[in-house]
Parts: sequence; C-alpha cells; structure tokens
Amino acid sequence: MKNHFKLFSVLGAVLFLTSVYFIGCVNYDQNTTLNSDGSGSMKIHYWTKMSNVTGTTLGKFDFDEAKAKQNYTSPTTDVKSVKMEDKLDDSTKHVYVDLTFKDINKLSEIKGFSDIRASWKEGKDGMELKYTLLKDTSAANQMGASDYKVTYTFEMPDEIISTNAEKKEGKTCTWEYKVSDLGKDIDMTAVVKKAKGKTCGIFGFISVFGLIGLAYYTQRNKKTSIKS
Repeated sequence: MKNHFKLFSVLGAVLFLTSVYFIGCVNYDQNTTLNSDGSGSMKIHYWTKMSNVTGTTLGKFDFDEAKAKQNYTSPTTDVKSVKMEDKLDDSTKHVYVDLTFKDINKLSEIKGFSDIRASWKEGKDGMELKYTLLKDTSAANQMGASDYKVTYTFEMPDEIISTNAEKKEGKTCTWEYKVSDLGKDIDMTAVVKKAKGKTCGIFGFISVFGLIGLAYYTQRNKKTSIKS
C-alpha cells in the first residue's frame, strides 16, 4: 500500500513539474477591430504541441471548449464561438475564440484578459490606445520560451497618427514578441485621429429647419423691399 502511495506521489510530482515546465510554451495570436467608442470585436488563436498538454489546462490557457468560453464570457463580452482543433500534420493543439466587447477599458476585469491592462481615451493629439502586457516571469524564464510568440494586431477606427508598433499599414498596426520578452511589462501604444462629430437626431432637424426658416425670412424681406 505504501509503495502504491509513493508511486502516485511521484507521478503527481512529475505531472506538476511537467505543467510548470511547459507553462509558457504557447503561441498566442490576437486580432482586434476597435471602434471609436471603445467597443469592438476580437479573434483569438492560441496553440501548442500536443505533447505539452497533459490535461486540459496549460498555464493560464485552457484547451477545453467549455472552460475557454467561460474565460472570455462576461457582462461586457459576448463569445460568438469557440473552436478546438488538433492538427496531426505537426502534432499541435489549437483553440480559436471569436468574441465582441462593449468597452476595451473593462477587458482586464475578465479572466481571459487578467494579464493585460487596456486604456482607450481622448488625448491632446487624438484618441490614445495603451495596451499593456503585464510581466509573466514564470513564462519568460522557461527553457524554449524564445521559440514561442505572442502577436497582437489592432485595426483602428481612424487614421493612425503615431504608434510604437513594429508594423503599420493603413489603419492596422501589429506588435510581435517572444514569450521570453514577457519578463517585464510591455506597452503597446497608438494615437488615432479623433473622429469628427456628426449632427444628428433632433438637434440636426432643428438646425435644418432653422436654416430653412432663415432663408425664407431673408427671401421674404427682399421681396418686401423690392415692392416698396
């Protein structure tokens, strides 16, 4: 009986050490479309070698459909779909999450985004995005961490005035890092041209009718002046 207990203890220790060893061995790709009001949509894709996953969880990443959906579900997000896929050609396990969010400023309140801080606010030069990856030394210090990448792509609502992104094309900017870079906080920033306000609703109608009334009054005065 004691031998069986020792065997289970050893196996448990091996599984624990294996999960710790591979905690940062996940590639992560996030594509975000950001609207001017801070809402938007996001497509997340993360994957790793099948041999790295001994259960359904690897570090902060879940390779279970229900758990993955739960991680990104909240009152301010709507998970449209979660897809799991095993690719036998390269022995990798993939998770795809498609979601929408109401306010990027509240993303960090959600479990799946607990390792980021996001800010979208008006600045002196335009709308400012600051998306910070909080340091993860346990992942960054893992052997082989430099072989795994995290990539963040943002499609902005308007012209990009300035950014620290490595790649910028039109309204899209992309940041790419190695997992080994996560030993410190990483700030991704961009300043976007502020959208011009539009006259709408009842105020728009009031303005239109006001202009029409002014034109009518002016034209009537002109006719009166000519007759007299």
